Amino acid sequence: MTGTTSQNRTNTVSATAAKSSPTTLFGLVLVGLLGLVVLMMFSGSGIAQQEAPPVVEQPVLVVPIAYQTQYAKPYRATGKVESNQQALIGFENGGKVAQILVEDGAQISAGQILAKLDIQRLEAQLAELTAAQSLVEAEVRLAKNTKERVVDLVSRKLDSAQRLDEVSENLNIAQARLTQITAQLNTVRLEVKKSTIYASTDGNIIKRMVDPGAVVGVGQPIFEIASNTELQARIPLPPEVATTLNQGDFTALSVGNISLNGQLSALGSQRNLRTRTLDAFFSLPANANVLVGDLVRANLTVTVAQTGAWVPVSALANGIRGMWTVLVAQNTGETLLESRTVEVIYTDGDMAYITGALQTNELVVLAGTHRFIAGQKVTAALYSQLP
Repeated sequence: MTGTTSQNRTNTVSATAAKSSPTTLFGLVLVGLLGLVVLMMFSGSGIAQQEAPPVVEQPVLVVPIAYQTQYAKPYRATGKVESNQQALIGFENGGKVAQILVEDGAQISAGQILAKLDIQRLEAQLAELTAAQSLVEAEVRLAKNTKERVVDLVSRKLDSAQRLDEVSENLNIAQARLTQITAQLNTVRLEVKKSTIYASTDGNIIKRMVDPGAVVGVGQPIFEIASNTELQARIPLPPEVATTLNQGDFTALSVGNISLNGQLSALGSQRNLRTRTLDAFFSLPANANVLVGDLVRANLTVTVAQTGAWVPVSALANGIRGMWTVLVAQNTGETLLESRTVEVIYTDGDMAYITGALQTNELVVLAGTHRFIAGQKVTAALYSQLP
């Protein structure tokens, strides 16, 4: 009986323990969660009590805007060296070309013979007229002697006055014939001279246009020649550039590796119909080591009347619709940035001449615009005055 009772108590305790195990487990989990929450609260409180790190404002360099009414830009133009005395020359007579004595590019001296025509016909005329001249000269001498004798006879009453008149007229006729033949002879000699081309000045043969044996007309071009004593540069320029130059001004020119100063001697009075340019003529120094036909480059500075301001190219950022923007600081020190739209008028690669929504002395961010945005707080420091 007693053994049975003990066994029943054991079963009852086991059953009670079995019923209380889920409740105990739940309680343990709940206690763990509460402890974790408390730990997190205390941890968060400690972080909240720490001081937040200060916000660092980025430094920027700024430059003040300075407007001006005009700007200067370089302009480079190309032309060629030519002679002040350049011409097409030919024979003053027509005929067959007998000799060409110079070739393209030849150096020539004043008075040098360049070409000759066939003058066989003229030489025959010279021989004929020379003989006729000798004959008439003899007639003149005879007429003079006859007149002298007749004058003596008339003075002694041995001959009539009519005879004296006759011999006097014979002398006049002979002298007239001599004058006529002498004139004809001089004409043929002039024709012979005109059958030869002489160099009128020191220079160069630019081009030879005919060959020996060709039959040419009066004035037909045989050579193109150019003097090398007085050279000039002919440079075509747009009218807006040419009109900024003054006669007598010196301009830096270059021919290959040769640098020289050219003086503006004249501006063309008529535009080129194809290029719409004006020719500017620059006198070159007498000792310039250049040749006719060389390419010459002019380095000009052109002043353009347009209001704007210079800023570094690094201050520009791409805007919308092909426009550009700059960032403007409200003041030096701690300040905010603003974005302004501008138009680029001209740039030389390092600096840009701009116009737009900017006021004089406003502060433009110098560089690094890709690192900043409008409305950003920065520390602005003045860099320098723009040119």
